[in-house]
Amino acid sequence: MVTDPHAALRGLLTGRLRGHERRLGRFAESDWRRYADLLAGALLVAVRRRFVAGQDRAPVIRFVASARERYDATGRDVDPVLAEALMWAALGERPPVPHDAAAIVARTVLLLGLLEDEGLTDRELDEILVAAAHAADDTENGAESQQVGAAVESDRQ
Repeated sequence: MVTDPHAALRGLLTGRLRGHERRLGRFAESDWRRYADLLAGALLVAVRRRFVAGQDRAPVIRFVASARERYDATGRDVDPVLAEALMWAALGERPPVPHDAAAIVARTVLLLGLLEDEGLTDRELDEILVAAAHAADDTENGAESQQVGAAVESDRQ
């Protein structure tokens, strides 16, 4: 049985929610760990495409509010403090946030918001997913992830 975390994340990001839900339902514990790592890697890449370390806090705060408004139907599913911490961690200005359920929900909402704002082509989305896999592998192997996403960023120019 195929339970590919990469395919599940791509399904989510391309709006194929039924396939995404079906894949998640078949995940083993190792699949969940890989999915969480890929999600964190994708957020890292997407955040660094839009924001830079050391920048003013206001654009990040506005983006988090916008993403929560668009994707947090209840207004209680994503803690704004956690969401901002995830954004600043992706920029290397805060320690990494562990993969608990609240962080996974917040990462998903933030990633959807970032990618929707960019209006990516399928090719660009695939490039982000490849960079996310590299980021996840680098993090898993203890490598410094500060330069992750640089290849995707340089491809855009």
